[in-house]
Amino acid sequence: MSQRTGLEGVQDQLPLGRISQQPTTYDPSVLFGVPRQLARNAESVDATLFQGHDLWNAWEVSWLNQSGRPEARIGQLVVPANSPNLCESKSLKLYLNSFANERLTESDLCARIQADLSGCLGIEPRWQLYAIDDPRFQVESPKGECIDHLSVDVQSEGPDARLLQILSQTATQARYYTHLFRSNCPVTGQPDWATVVVKYAADAALHPASLLAYLISYRNHTGFHEACIERIFQDLKNLLNPTELIVWAGFVRRGGLDINPVRALNATNFLPPRLARH
Repeated sequence: MSQRTGLEGVQDQLPLGRISQQPTTYDPSVLFGVPRQLARNAESVDATLFQGHDLWNAWEVSWLNQSGRPEARIGQLVVPANSPNLCESKSLKLYLNSFANERLTESDLCARIQADLSGCLGIEPRWQLYAIDDPRFQVESPKGECIDHLSVDVQSEGPDARLLQILSQTATQARYYTHLFRSNCPVTGQPDWATVVVKYAADAALHPASLLAYLISYRNHTGFHEACIERIFQDLKNLLNPTELIVWAGFVRRGGLDINPVRALNATNFLPPRLARH
């Protein structure tokens, strides 16, 4: 039986997975918004349970200055989790690269990108440019305890919240991470690798091996980055009834873009660091 992807009805319109002509001049029409609710419905996610945002790093931002010399920057896009739409990733790549031969000041470039993305997303995101050698993009390791060494045997054919177990009824604060997360792109079927970090405070202790088993159970699951992290957040919240919960993922870069969803119980300004695979 085929797995629902949430894209039924829009699949044929998506640029991802299709041969696309790179625009040679500025072209905002290539931006393609996908309603978030499509993927949330497929994952049975309740968006009222969390707050957060998606951090996109764009590594291929370039344009011409007024004298015709190329400029290059790293772009950061922060999209609130309550935006009506996602921006389909290949469309964003095509759009950003459509500036390659445009003569603009940096401020005019940013204003144009901000306006175009607001129209695509249905909400005003935060867009900023940084120098290529800005120290904020130095590689870091996640904070917390890596659980990749734990022994697990996952028989589940897909994500299964029943794999999550309580270790003890003890008030606990913990932060765990794994580099072993994998899901599959709902458009191309190609694997999406990520580091996933879970930080929580609750009146119960989560069994770390059960967390690893649960996260590994996504290995052959088809789903968007953002909705997968939302499902993980929801399952952990249902189990732990936490007073604090943050789940974020750093997905491996594709096409000059990496996506880092952050979902939290309370409002947060946390922006994920650059990880080694970015």
